[in-house]
Amino acid sequence: MGLIVILSMCVVFIGVAIFKPLWIMNYLAPRFHSSRFKDLPYDQDHRHTLDIYLPKHKKSDDIIVFIHGGAWDTGNKNEYQFAGLAFNELGYTTVVPNYRLYPQVQFPHFIEDVANAIASIPKHLNHLNAHQKTPLNIILIGHSAGAHTAAMLATQPSYLENANAHVQLKACIGLAGPYDLPLDDPLVVGKFDDVTLHDISENYIDLGHKHNAHEANPINLATVHTTKMYLIHGEADETVGPYHSERFANMLTHLNVAHDYITYPGVNHRHLVGGLSIFGRKLNPVFKDIKAYLARL
Repeated sequence: MGLIVILSMCVVFIGVAIFKPLWIMNYLAPRFHSSRFKDLPYDQDHRHTLDIYLPKHKKSDDIIVFIHGGAWDTGNKNEYQFAGLAFNELGYTTVVPNYRLYPQVQFPHFIEDVANAIASIPKHLNHLNAHQKTPLNIILIGHSAGAHTAAMLATQPSYLENANAHVQLKACIGLAGPYDLPLDDPLVVGKFDDVTLHDISENYIDLGHKHNAHEANPINLATVHTTKMYLIHGEADETVGPYHSERFANMLTHLNVAHDYITYPGVNHRHLVGGLSIFGRKLNPVFKDIKAYLARL
């Protein structure tokens, strides 16, 4: 009887790991090194909340802001506890915000929400008695649509300025980001309707492709003053093609902006971010590589 129970539990566990991978990543994430403060409001909508993860043993005064993906119409900060805990493991205070989603809002409100969340961080840290140097040094890390938002904040300073965010961006790490966004893509249609198509950036160089929508694409908005970037992509990504990071890296090279660009053979879209979790670190070296990059900053 005991063997049957054990086998049944194994089957259930495997099924959950296959069909609810984010749940299993969160369930297995170690918490002994971290304190999570949930649902702190930064504005009035029910999606205007963020979580702060404070490490028990802080090793840096820099603040990591992790921005989840989900094609701008799905996703929740609660699904990415493993990311907040992973960066706490490295000794970084980490903020994971929610933001409003389509169809409630369209571009640029996704980015504006995250900017407002970042602007609220000093207030929340003060209430938690988590004293930090001012102005705060922010390291943006995003996956997929979240990497697009991170890159938009890094390339278009007006978002943080308009939010009165008194912070300094130290670096931006993009995981499988769509930086040269085709607005006619089925995953994008409707979410950027107010954007003018085929508006070529003043930074445009002939990289063998056509730019879409000046104001919606980090590749168009990057300048010589853009913060340093770390672009990571899985070569087996069929959701957001690796060409996005490659083209963005080419633009950053043209502008002489400090950046790194690496790809992982055989790694797909979901497995890339999953590599941050204890459950997924055997899938790819993204956690190890980010740890090494942060140590170099």
